[in-house]
Amino acid sequence: MRMMHFLNGKWVADADLKIPATDLSVIRGFGIFDFLRTYNKIPFRIDDHISRLFLSAKILGITIPKTKEEIKKIVEKGLRINDFPEVTIKMLVTGGNSPDGISPGDAFFIVIFGPLPVYPVANYTKGVKILSFPYLRFLPEVKSFNYLPAVYTMQKATKQKAVEVLYIDDKQIVRECTRSNIFFVKGNTLITPTERSILKGVTRKVVLELAAKKRIAVVERDVKVKELPGFDECFITGSTIEILPTVKIDAMRVGSGRVGPVTKTMMDYFREATS
Repeated sequence: MRMMHFLNGKWVADADLKIPATDLSVIRGFGIFDFLRTYNKIPFRIDDHISRLFLSAKILGITIPKTKEEIKKIVEKGLRINDFPEVTIKMLVTGGNSPDGISPGDAFFIVIFGPLPVYPVANYTKGVKILSFPYLRFLPEVKSFNYLPAVYTMQKATKQKAVEVLYIDDKQIVRECTRSNIFFVKGNTLITPTERSILKGVTRKVVLELAAKKRIAVVERDVKVKELPGFDECFITGSTIEILPTVKIDAMRVGSGRVGPVTKTMMDYFREATS
């Protein structure tokens, strides 16, 4: 599948999607990105994703060399050039060619278009397993290039047939997963970690909006590890996984170990909202 991408004012193929090895994103892992997908060839919640990109830039002191409207126009053109049914869109701002190996330079602005991943149907009908790992991300509200813990722990997860890793802080409080947010269900109530110390996921935001619209109770609060055995259901949320039922955390079965009714209901609502 041949895609064209935006790189500092030019449209290039995969082979020409290059930045200098001296860029701070390469030598220090300093840079930001955001990621979204299309539904019916329309970028889903693009304004939310671009706003989060600018928030990340503000916190890290990075200057994005494009306005929000310019970015939207680049994405629109990319969708015309890459005429595929549905795609993923990754917007990146690098740290720039550093003059001293530590200070940011002039940033590269990149938009990468890719094929939409396809996940096993069984993940959604039977649920998945995730692993826990002791970690609290630095500046969690920033979507940065620093994914070392995620890459490291996901290798372990894959070997144990888990699809995600759940971060637990030093106070034994559940935070978020490497690339997704987490929800628990108790009775008919959704419980999710407070926005403090997590990345504010756009899919998470959509779930909260749908719950409010459908009058499903939601509680945002700290969730302690010792509470996990008492929950009835669990699911994780992300741009491409959408709402993914989670039936096992480490060796612990969540609730009945099956996809629960509240999770199924939220999956239906989300499907309606994106169709």
